[in-house]
Amino acid sequence: MLLKDIKHPSDIKNMDIAELKLLAKELRQKILDTVMVNGGHLASSLGAVEIILAMHYCFDCPNDKFIFDVGHQCYAHKLLTGRYEQFDSLRQFGGISGFPKINESQFDAANTGHSSTSISIACGLSRALWQDNSPNITVSVIGDGALTGGLAYEALNDCVNLKKKQIIILNDNSMSISENVGSTAKYLLRLHTSNTYNKFKSKAYNVVRGFRIDNTDLAMRFLYKAKNSVKYFLQGGMPFEQFGIRYFGPINGHDLEDIINILEIAKREDESCIIHVVTKKGYGFKEAEDNPAKYHGYSPKSGSTNEKISFSDAFGEAMKNIASSNNKVFAVTAAMREGTGLLGYSEMFPQRFSDVGIAEGHAATMCAGLALGGYKPYFAVYSSFLQRAYDSVIHDVCLQDLPVTFCIDRAGIVPSDGETHQGIYDVNFLRLVPNMTIFAPKNTAELCEAIKWSVDFEHPLAIRYPKGSVGVDGNVEPIELGKWDVLKKSDGRLVILAAGALMVEQACLAAQQLEQCGIEAEVVNCRFIKPMDKDYLSKLDGKLVVTLEDNQLAGGFGSGVLEFISDNNIKSNVVRMAIDDKVLTQGSVKELLKMSNLDVDSIVKTCKSKLNEFVGK
Repeated sequence: MLLKDIKHPSDIKNMDIAELKLLAKELRQKILDTVMVNGGHLASSLGAVEIILAMHYCFDCPNDKFIFDVGHQCYAHKLLTGRYEQFDSLRQFGGISGFPKINESQFDAANTGHSSTSISIACGLSRALWQDNSPNITVSVIGDGALTGGLAYEALNDCVNLKKKQIIILNDNSMSISENVGSTAKYLLRLHTSNTYNKFKSKAYNVVRGFRIDNTDLAMRFLYKAKNSVKYFLQGGMPFEQFGIRYFGPINGHDLEDIINILEIAKREDESCIIHVVTKKGYGFKEAEDNPAKYHGYSPKSGSTNEKISFSDAFGEAMKNIASSNNKVFAVTAAMREGTGLLGYSEMFPQRFSDVGIAEGHAATMCAGLALGGYKPYFAVYSSFLQRAYDSVIHDVCLQDLPVTFCIDRAGIVPSDGETHQGIYDVNFLRLVPNMTIFAPKNTAELCEAIKWSVDFEHPLAIRYPKGSVGVDGNVEPIELGKWDVLKKSDGRLVILAAGALMVEQACLAAQQLEQCGIEAEVVNCRFIKPMDKDYLSKLDGKLVVTLEDNQLAGGFGSGVLEFISDNNIKSNVVRMAIDDKVLTQGSVKELLKMSNLDVDSIVKTCKSKLNEFVGK
């Protein structure tokens, strides 16, 4: 076995093509075996194996800087850079990350987890290398899906200003998580499926390879220049070259010899290059090839049965229900149709659905336009990706007080994917925005009621809910703006205010344990985070108030409670339990709750100790 003996990427440089192809098979098998146990981004990593092998064969990492856009395709890179022995801990608590991490390895040039950032990072690194008179270069790998994000074009626009070249590898598999949408995807598809062009390319290759030319590199340069000339004629020009970037391709991204040849040519160019490689997501594993969306983020538990419906699925059903009775309802997503539960809706109401690609800012501002046009837009987005649309949320939606509903999936603690995918910031950055209302349901039934209630709400609204199917069972009280739901009443001095399904679940379990110790606690589902239930808060004189939230402490829900208590001179003690200014790694929800001191045992311990202090005063 070749893979076990690789301790440094330089170990592959003396391999011949046959050995490299064997190594590619071993890499795929190791990735497959690990992800089937641990879960992870399978299809994208399988599709990028040859690209990563060729990069390490041709370049000198870590002196040459490799930047992986999003980063979820980097598993082969990890295996080739001394992390084979650790690879079985992939995405586990305390193990290696499923994304590049600078504190994990010198071979990871940047932390990445969101889309469309790689070329911008490469522009900065290229300038740093130039300033330091370094002979090394940057090589970034960006998927065609990431080219639907505007940041990539801002970076391409800057490339002409660089005094040091960079190499950009465009990994074109016609997918992000779902199939790509928009003009960029259509252009790339035309480019690599042109029958006339591909016939020319095939014949040209045969001609060049048939020549007895001593300088093979010169022949290949001639071929690629000829190919580009034909592309200009057949395809109407090369947009990438308009950015001042040399274009090579498209080439077969699973042909190692071809990729290596073109990377060697690109190394010798004096200007920045973009190399367009066409790959198949899930390559080498037929099930993933046939269903790349399913195996994009694979979970080993995906085949298990679960009686509870997930929040994402419940949201999708609720959207179909309201759209059936209101022809002004319009659903929007940013390349997350399946992930947010909108697949069924998009098939039922294709005229009132839009997937804008990886362009969250555009999605939010477009929703503002839909609202101005008399429609009721719902933007389904992961919490960690809504961060990218913050300016649009403030400037285009909230300052105009428009009835846009942000349906925030994966809010709160998110397992496995690490810090870049945690939904622990949205409460904090949305609380301070004028005209914004924030709602956090305790379970999927309350989510459905909130969606139904939102149809007649004429202001900006954020409905935030976690991944999966956590939360408590029970009836849903009618929704009234700013009113909370008391789940467990008590005449005692302890009140637990919980915001969000996961925290309501933890609060109820903690109350049960406290009751066994003779301590009665009132538990409140604080479903409206903004505005808060001021009538309820005004009655808390003489109480110990413990607030629970699975997001950042500073400026969060607990801060809002504390502000109201202080401003209104209510004689209560407030203890805020939240994520106290720390970054959450990957791990299970249970592990991350314990790490954040938000697990049941920590809540019970805090309530007991603070209650003793409070009573003793």
